[in-house]
Amino acid sequence: MIKLAIIIPYYKIDFFEKTIKSVAEQTNKNFVLYIGNDASPEAPLPIIEKYFTPNEYQYFGYTENIGGKNLVLQWERILENVHEEWFEVLGDDDVMAPNFVEEFYKSIQYCNDQNIHCIKTVHHHIDEYGNLIRTNDYNLDSIEAYQLFINKYCGVASSSLSENIFKTKMYRKYGFEKIPLAWGSDDLAILTFSDYGTIYYNRATYIKVRLSNLSISGSENLNKNKDDAYNILREKFILHHSKMFPSEFVGKVIKQYLEYCYMTRQDAKYSVATYFLKNFSILNFFKTLKKIYYINSL
Repeated sequence: MIKLAIIIPYYKIDFFEKTIKSVAEQTNKNFVLYIGNDASPEAPLPIIEKYFTPNEYQYFGYTENIGGKNLVLQWERILENVHEEWFEVLGDDDVMAPNFVEEFYKSIQYCNDQNIHCIKTVHHHIDEYGNLIRTNDYNLDSIEAYQLFINKYCGVASSSLSENIFKTKMYRKYGFEKIPLAWGSDDLAILTFSDYGTIYYNRATYIKVRLSNLSISGSENLNKNKDDAYNILREKFILHHSKMFPSEFVGKVIKQYLEYCYMTRQDAKYSVATYFLKNFSILNFFKTLKKIYYINSL
């Protein structure tokens, strides 16, 4: 029985053949490949047909580009067609190890026994030429989702979308948060799709995540947009996820959220202050309200 969907939201052709080739070279072929063309000006079918026969993949040639509005919309559009128990979203410039699918099937019995809904693998950052920039290995067999979020936020761990495999039912339950550029949507998805629980970390395989000027992660031209999006991530975290985290960490996020709003002259949400009210910190509640009023009055 096929349990894994590999989803490729396609738009850029530059490194796409390396991505497709890595899928075709899987030692275990027990997966369904979904490719959604987000109205790209460059047709991917000649590359796909070079490695797969028509009955080996599902292709959706969309006429409307919605990834330009929000990348999550493109992921969701493809996910509507997925019926497999687990799924992975593979970037159209990323590369999977030949044993990626094989290691997935070695993992799922343990994950099902332990009620784990999220599998993560090692990921390597590579440049546009495929050269290794750095290896990101947690040196753990598992990690709690809240701890991974804290580690990444504090800059002591790296995480991206492609190296995660999620239970489809958890996506159906929670959905992806829509943040501009999807900058942080994967971080919040790891929290919710794991049900704020344990993530199984398979160190026996990997994904190569490409950083280049053509990618959002590697583009310096998008730095301001990414900073703005990351503050939206802070806001969504405070409002919807903070109750699962230590108060000291949440206080730090709130402080940085307000500082960014102040520096960029962006309005802050008054509802952010309710975190302190819910945690019976009345003094901090009123102090935060005062700060937000000041920021919004500038």
